[in-house]
Parts: sequence; C-alpha cells; structure tokens
Amino acid sequence: MGLLKHLLFWPVTGPEFLVKFSLGKVEETVRRELTDDQPVKEDLLALQMQLELGEIDDDEYVEREAELMARLREVRRWREELGMGTSGGPVRVAGSGEEDAAPPADGGGEGPRGGIASTDGASVEFDLSWDER
Repeated sequence: MGLLKHLLFWPVTGPEFLVKFSLGKVEETVRRELTDDQPVKEDLLALQMQLELGEIDDDEYVEREAELMARLREVRRWREELGMGTSGGPVRVAGSGEEDAAPPADGGGEGPRGGIASTDGASVEFDLSWDER
C-alpha cells in the first residue's frame, strides 16, 4: 500500500517533498560554506608568501591579516553556533581593537594574564614515584 499511496498522492505530496528536499540541500551548502575555514587559511598562507616575496609591505600585511583573522573568527563563531567543534584557541590580532588582544609591549602594567602564548598560571606536575608490588 505504501508505493500505491505515494503514486496516488504524488500530485499533492510531490511539490512539498521537492521543496523540502531543495531547501535541505541549500541548508547543507550554506552550512558547509559558513563553517569551512580552509579558504581563509589559504588566503593567510598566500598573504604570508606575498610578504616574504616583497610584493607587499609590513603595513599592508598587518591590515590584510587583521581582515583575514576577523573572517576566521566569524567562521569559528558560526561553527560554535551550529554545534560543530572548533580547533585551536581564540583568534586575536594585536591592534584589532580588542582590549585583551595582546599584552603590553614593555611587559609591565596590567595586561591580560594567561593568554595564548602566556606561561602565567601554567604548571606541570610529574609523579616519578616507583611503586613495587
């Protein structure tokens, strides 16, 4: 009865099925595009190569890198919103306008503690005791 029912009611249920199927495919594509950070990483690598080859100067590099890092933060934000895993830590660029973007250059003052490359608050413990039984 299942196949016969689908054939008989196709003029009614067919358009609904096709619309749902099409919207599902669009949603998959949008989700994949919003959460794919590979193009941003490739752009960062190309930007680094341009700097090393002397095609751009340091000021232009810093400006374009800040834009790419903002795009990378946006991708990671979408991954978090959609419940997907994110690799790496927070993406911050010095001078991007965020208060805790980088510690002060002179090392003094009240800068952020425990940042990405900071050893503040880090500890390593080893237990090398040998228990013979």
